[in-house]
Amino acid sequence: MAINIKDKKTKLEDAASIYEKRDEDESEKSKWKRMNRSQKITHFRTYYLLPLLIGVAVLGMVGYFFYNDVIAREEVVYRCAILNESAFDVPLEEFGDRYMEFLGLDTKRNMPSFHLFFTNSEFASKVGATAATDLTQISSMIYASTLDSMIAAQEDLSSYMENDFVMDLTELLNESELKALEGHLYIPDTPENTDRHPYGVYLDQSSVYRKIFESGGGIVERPVFSVLFNSNKKEESKRFLYYVFPELLQVSGKK
Repeated sequence: MAINIKDKKTKLEDAASIYEKRDEDESEKSKWKRMNRSQKITHFRTYYLLPLLIGVAVLGMVGYFFYNDVIAREEVVYRCAILNESAFDVPLEEFGDRYMEFLGLDTKRNMPSFHLFFTNSEFASKVGATAATDLTQISSMIYASTLDSMIAAQEDLSSYMENDFVMDLTELLNESELKALEGHLYIPDTPENTDRHPYGVYLDQSSVYRKIFESGGGIVERPVFSVLFNSNKKEESKRFLYYVFPELLQVSGKK
């Protein structure tokens, strides 16, 4: 039996009529008012949920990077290379934090780098480091003027002395400061140093520096603190000496 489909609409036609009746110029506010609760939920999930989630995720990432890179960013304000020494991380970090406080800086926004480097091949192999890599890194920082000072044994400092990388401390300290440190000055006994100028300061008698090694380490018997000739933080290096030798404060009258 044939079915008379004349004058009957198919489902496709019904759907088409729905789209035909939709007013494309109708405002979103007007559409929202006509919907019941179920329709609103469906409409929101269909057209707004995904863009909203993407927007929240993007804002979260932007906020995270802004906080870490701008608001909470720690700036390295001083770099010192400690050569062929053994020390635990925690007391070394505490030593650096106290130095920042001594400089009057916020430890949450400013940090020093007192980093251990191993330029002695035998020692480097024992701690899993590579002497060639550390030597290259130190040289790169010196040439880039980003390394401010060194703490090392005399024998490890000698090659940097020979290359004129170490600063004459008479150019940094005045007479009263040199006088106060007289018993701690490192004066190289070399033909070039005819004027007997100091190029470093021994730290073995500094209770502030030796505190780093109370829990272990401290294998360098007479560490020498020296300032790099092209450092941009020479004043901070002078203040470091005041930090590790508090008696300088009494002699100079500084705080």
